[in-house]
Amino acid sequence: MKKVVFFILCALVLSGCGPYTKAEKAQLKAAGVYAQAKDCTHTDSVKKMLSGDFQGKYIQSYCDLDISSTSGVNTLLKGGVPTKVVQAMINRENYHGSLAKRYAAYYKKQKTSAKQTILAVNTNQDLEPYSKTILVHKDTNPAYLVNKFYALPEGYEPRDLKPIQSVCTVGDTGCNSDELYLRKEANTAFQKMVKAGKKENLKIVAISGYRSYDYQLNLWTTNANTYGQDYADAYFARAGQSEHNTGLAVDITFNDHPFNEIENYKGYNWILKNMHSYGFILRYPKEKEKVTRYSYESWHLRYVGKKVAKTCFEKNWTLEEYWGNQ
Repeated sequence: MKKVVFFILCALVLSGCGPYTKAEKAQLKAAGVYAQAKDCTHTDSVKKMLSGDFQGKYIQSYCDLDISSTSGVNTLLKGGVPTKVVQAMINRENYHGSLAKRYAAYYKKQKTSAKQTILAVNTNQDLEPYSKTILVHKDTNPAYLVNKFYALPEGYEPRDLKPIQSVCTVGDTGCNSDELYLRKEANTAFQKMVKAGKKENLKIVAISGYRSYDYQLNLWTTNANTYGQDYADAYFARAGQSEHNTGLAVDITFNDHPFNEIENYKGYNWILKNMHSYGFILRYPKEKEKVTRYSYESWHLRYVGKKVAKTCFEKNWTLEEYWGNQ
């Protein structure tokens, strides 16, 4: 029996006792951190970092972290994010290692929680409007994002625009009969909401729908040339970055009220509480300006589909926050 134990011990010594292989030990010793590493709480984390971008100066942090993925860990540590906060960040489902440098910079500046830091960066609150532009080429998901960072390609036009039945394009003598358009799915949902509103004595009408790329370009350029770029950016979206270009946004009013005052009239609360059942959200709500980068608009609805609309309604999320939590 003693001989068996002896041979087992010898085999363990030869193969290298402990959690590290001979090669890993050599790597740790070469970095001068084997003494700390052998007593680590999370040796698996150290091993993961060894197979990636291992930096010995962070050995204690590696030991303290429970790492499932090494993505962005060194960047966060290098950016001065405390180990406890790093752990909270990498544990979140909406953490993206590719954004680690921005997470670190935002945390250092704002000292917010891991949750708040990640959501702020995921929704581009750390960037200046129009400082980066990502082109959107797929429009099959009605909840896709178009804002001051995500743009439709030049000349984009939805392939399935349909005329809206319940409209009022305001003229000098009241409503005109100009045609407005939405994409087929959004249009169908809007008409269902209009029909339901009638049962509540609400005559909901569209006052604006789809706008072309060229229309928005002309609108922004005219105002920029007349009043300056800052003014144009404050009040008008740039071409390709207007939600109206998607064919999924509709401005509304009801019962002949001024569109920019509808929140003051009886019946608006029904719209707020029921639009999600038809797939719509209030795109630019109050107290969300830092997220949407637009002022409050009580009249601007966006079709995103029932599932996303329900989630946004229940969690009080903007569309940016919906995607920022993915």
